[in-house]
Amino acid sequence: MSAEAAALPSPAQQMAGLPETSTPAQPPRPSLIPPAFKPLVLLIGIAAAVAAGVGIVLWSKEPTYSLLYGNLGQQDAAQIAQALDTNGIPYKLEGTGAITVPADRVHDARLKLAGQGLPEGDGGFSVMSKDPGFGVSQFMEGARYQHALETELARTITNLQAVEGARVHLALPRQSAFVRDRRKPSASVFLQMKPGRRLESEQVTAIVNLVASSIPELESQQVTVVDQQGRLLSSPEGMNTEVAEREKQMEIARELEDRYTQRVQQLLAPLVGTDRVRAQVVADVEMSTTEEAREQYRPDSQIVRSEQLAEETSRNGSGPQGVPGALTNQPPQPGTALPPGANATPAAANGAPANANGAAGVAPPDNTSKQQTRNYEIDRTVAYTKLPAGRLKRLTVAVLVDNLRSTTEDGKVTETALTPEQIENMTKLVKDAIGFNEQRGDSVSVVNQSFRGETKPEDIVPDEIPLWEQPLMRDVAKLLVGLIALLVLVFSVLRPMLRSLLGVPPKADKKSKDKDGKQAQIQQVTPVPMAAVAGPAVAAAADGAAAPLDYDGQIAAARALVTQDPARVAQLVKTWVGDDE
Repeated sequence: MSAEAAALPSPAQQMAGLPETSTPAQPPRPSLIPPAFKPLVLLIGIAAAVAAGVGIVLWSKEPTYSLLYGNLGQQDAAQIAQALDTNGIPYKLEGTGAITVPADRVHDARLKLAGQGLPEGDGGFSVMSKDPGFGVSQFMEGARYQHALETELARTITNLQAVEGARVHLALPRQSAFVRDRRKPSASVFLQMKPGRRLESEQVTAIVNLVASSIPELESQQVTVVDQQGRLLSSPEGMNTEVAEREKQMEIARELEDRYTQRVQQLLAPLVGTDRVRAQVVADVEMSTTEEAREQYRPDSQIVRSEQLAEETSRNGSGPQGVPGALTNQPPQPGTALPPGANATPAAANGAPANANGAAGVAPPDNTSKQQTRNYEIDRTVAYTKLPAGRLKRLTVAVLVDNLRSTTEDGKVTETALTPEQIENMTKLVKDAIGFNEQRGDSVSVVNQSFRGETKPEDIVPDEIPLWEQPLMRDVAKLLVGLIALLVLVFSVLRPMLRSLLGVPPKADKKSKDKDGKQAQIQQVTPVPMAAVAGPAVAAAADGAAAPLDYDGQIAAARALVTQDPARVAQLVKTWVGDDE
């Protein structure tokens, strides 16, 4: 039984008017703080609570800061901070070189800074326009110029889409008057790439040529390009170019495959859906360079180009004969008539002398020669062929198409497989799109299969910023948290301290008040003499205050009271019921 229940009088005592029994009150616990220091402790607690409340209010009223500019140099950061102070715009300077301002004043701050030409950027040729001061040496002037040139090159390279940041280092040797002692300049470029981005070989070559063209007498072989992962992007001087050539060949094959893949997907997407077709293309590319020279003749095709014919005939006569002398100088002999029927020999006819027998000599035969020269034009073909690298040898295409989906009237989604005729038509379309060549060994495969775990594009809901992450809700949440913390601080800390400091006793709670009122009502019940309702035995017991009634006596007294005054008993029962509730 609790202490409160023990302190209340029993029902029989309330009805019979017997004296109440109560338990003694417990003594208060001793205080750990001496009485002389209690006011000081209270004042310190109040001051701490007030300071905490002020801090909470200031924190809740602090605006949300957004990034104004990032990765600023010291010079730009100082100029921007001074300009913001002049315009009365609050700001925060982070350790990374970023400046943040209230979110609702970002655009205003940028417009005002742009009107003042800020940020200018660290270094660059802008520093050359400033007064270097008196007594600057030639070495310092050269160093400033080199630093400005490096900064300008870094800015230019940073403007590339895939580059987040860049640094350029130049090694410019001092030129000597002697030709043999001259050294070539060199340069190195460090690139900070954006996440997920990479440079193509053509872009690296463009950066190398850009730097080489900006420095006098700088050759492209003397420029080195490195990314943030330490990978060498350019080919250094003296390095074998086989690796670079191989990478270039692979890049050619990759671009060719991507081009064919895009063709196939764009062709089939209107038929089955944008996200319902997948295509993969493998291209076998010939990377070797071939040079061929061919000379061909056609002997069956003969055309007379020129013809030359020469014919020569020579006749041999008797000519002078005999020993030169007097006889040879004599006139010819007169002719003699031949007898009838005789034939003159050619020698005789020509006046040839007869032989010793008196017959004429035999003359030698005539010489005849013919020479014919004929030149023919033969069909001759000379061909010189140079086949470049990157020739397509074979194409292999694999296409995967999802089932056709349709929505019924009741909202259910049904899938329908493609018919063989539809697959055949798609295969023809793919062959025409890639320039199918059977002699080359090309192959095309179109397969229809239902996609598993795919999400339709129309079902994809764009991500929205959660309500609690919006800047407005952050400010409202900060105000609510600050208000709640302030109320808790006031009612749980400040109020008890002030009441204790002023000496105001704490008020009793509602339950205690209700119990006190009920106790007063119980005490207002007029006691009924026991002798009048319970008989002599009870009266004798009532006269002796030290002799309490037993259980049977209390029951008898209660019954008698109910019979005598039922209204008062009903009021008492109502009081008990209300106390139990």
